[in-house]
Amino acid sequence: MKSKKDDTLRLALANVERNGGPELEPGVLPPTFCQVHTEVFVPLELDLLGMTELTYAQFHPGASPEEVKAANRRFDATQQYLKMVGFRAEMGLGNNPTGCFVRPGSFITGADAQRPFRGVRTPPTVLALRVPGAAAPIHVGTFHHSFNAPTSRPDEAFKLTSLVDKVKADRLPSGDAAEDSATPLDALAADPADPGWAGCWLLGDTNENPEEEGELVPHPDWTAPEVTDDVHRMHRAKLQPDGSWRSYTDVDEIMHGCRMYDAARWAAHHGQLAALAPTAGRARPDQGGPTRIDRFYMDAFTVQAVEAVHIIPMDGLSDHDVVVVEVSKRKLVEALLRRTVVSLPGWRTRPLLPRVITPSRAEMMRVLAREAPAA
Repeated sequence: MKSKKDDTLRLALANVERNGGPELEPGVLPPTFCQVHTEVFVPLELDLLGMTELTYAQFHPGASPEEVKAANRRFDATQQYLKMVGFRAEMGLGNNPTGCFVRPGSFITGADAQRPFRGVRTPPTVLALRVPGAAAPIHVGTFHHSFNAPTSRPDEAFKLTSLVDKVKADRLPSGDAAEDSATPLDALAADPADPGWAGCWLLGDTNENPEEEGELVPHPDWTAPEVTDDVHRMHRAKLQPDGSWRSYTDVDEIMHGCRMYDAARWAAHHGQLAALAPTAGRARPDQGGPTRIDRFYMDAFTVQAVEAVHIIPMDGLSDHDVVVVEVSKRKLVEALLRRTVVSLPGWRTRPLLPRVITPSRAEMMRVLAREAPAA
């Protein structure tokens, strides 16, 4: 990937399997953990990193002093590698908590940047961030939806819509637009007053397929003989009366219904077809094969600042690839100010990459193989 431009913010979503594994012995970080940070995360020069498996970097209530020290060592190691400020959610019922890391200077974080968020199997890490030049906050939620309870995932997604509700897409600056636009950006940065609207980014492992229209990666054929993991099939698809199986897509449907946009679909709609490559499952034909379950949702204003989406291969390091979203700082500020940027209509009103322009099978296979298009 090319070096980051001065006007670019680079955001990433990573599901590193079990955060690289346990310590080899107290104080000795596992090789995979170190390799992921030194060979993947650090070279990316990230401004924000959401992690959906911050395993071994958080502790359950009642943990022993040794467990607390080990978790803090792991959490501090990521902050030191990345030179970023970290936030981590409470432990839930599972063993893979979420976390989010933010680069000072790229985003403004106050003492109350992190907001508690409970009532789900794996609590998301929820932050309120600002960017220099805009007073409106961006509500960021890094989540990991339930892998084993398809009926819980819609509930978890609906709970996250409490953050989407803060977008207030119908609100615009009051007064004369020309007069508003004369307000210096540095003055706005110094004024923490909430203008009455916000941005919203929800990034995470959905554990579900996206809606099928316009996708490059087809939904699994759950009746194929290669699919032998019956439990996983029950987690990901519903048996229909005719004996067929239908993939669950509730999370995507809820996000689209709230006028949230998938950054990868946005990039694909603007010519970057590789953004719709699978993020997991390539080595698991028994579970249906490749799937795009790691997704980065953005509100209908700030998604317009997206300039590129990349899928970073993690072969040998994790069972999920890394999703990188590059946004223009200037366009992001404009989107948050809402003077020259208007809300996009709902995705269902103007679907991104409709079937009529879906790439050919040959083009799709080049994307999946990560090959360059023919000249």
